[in-house]
Amino acid sequence: MKKSILLLTALFLGVLAFNACKKSDDTKVNDADIMTSEDLATNEDFSEEIDFAADVAIEGRGGGGTCPVVTLAQPWGNWPNTITIDYGADGCAGPNGDHILKGKIIIEQSAEMFTAGAVRSKTFENFFIDDVQVEGAKSWTNNGLDASGNWSYTKTATNMKLDYPDGTSTTWNHTHTSTLIQGGGTPTHWDNIWSTTGSSTGVNRNGVAYSSTIVEPLVKKATCRWISEGVIEFTRDDKTASLNFGDGGCDRFGTLTTASGDVFTIRLRR
Repeated sequence: MKKSILLLTALFLGVLAFNACKKSDDTKVNDADIMTSEDLATNEDFSEEIDFAADVAIEGRGGGGTCPVVTLAQPWGNWPNTITIDYGADGCAGPNGDHILKGKIIIEQSAEMFTAGAVRSKTFENFFIDDVQVEGAKSWTNNGLDASGNWSYTKTATNMKLDYPDGTSTTWNHTHTSTLIQGGGTPTHWDNIWSTTGSSTGVNRNGVAYSSTIVEPLVKKATCRWISEGVIEFTRDDKTASLNFGDGGCDRFGTLTTASGDVFTIRLRR
């Protein structure tokens, strides 16, 4: 009888130990997916922020104010041209009012962007979004009108890097196809709605490499601070998770389904 009790106790403790290890493993998987999803969402978000800020600054030629200061190497309409958007060392609010932009965005543009074949390339000089430094290069190429009569662009990010004040960083490259599904017929950028597909590769703040694919188009409205719709699947360490940006409502929340099947609400960076 005593042996039976001891055996049952040993088995019970063994089951507890197994479950504890399993729970620990799941937590590790979830933590890695949470970190990757947050970094991936921030990368996509900052890409959109930079593109929209450049559009608005160029549209208004800086708006006649003191920040940003927009200068052109030659008068508008002469191509190719170099456009410098200078937010200064102290910076000023970006177009959505939520971020302080500092430093310079330098643009090389071959033609007006509503021109098939036009190319716009962006590089950065001491450029920050709030306290995060942005490095690398971005470019747009106008693919012309698609079958629905909407302007389509190939957008690339090359050796992009975000340097955080705590010493961590993320890096990524992407190739996206972005379609201007609304606003292409008006001179303002504030009514624009973009639909984006494509893929990326990157390394998160913990040094973990990942790849991602947009499986449902990402929708970004000029009037909404965040990406409001779409799903990205990402793979790291041979494990696949997904990040859902929502159903079109304008809020800062996404839904992460981890590789282990757990579901978390992700708060997107303000």
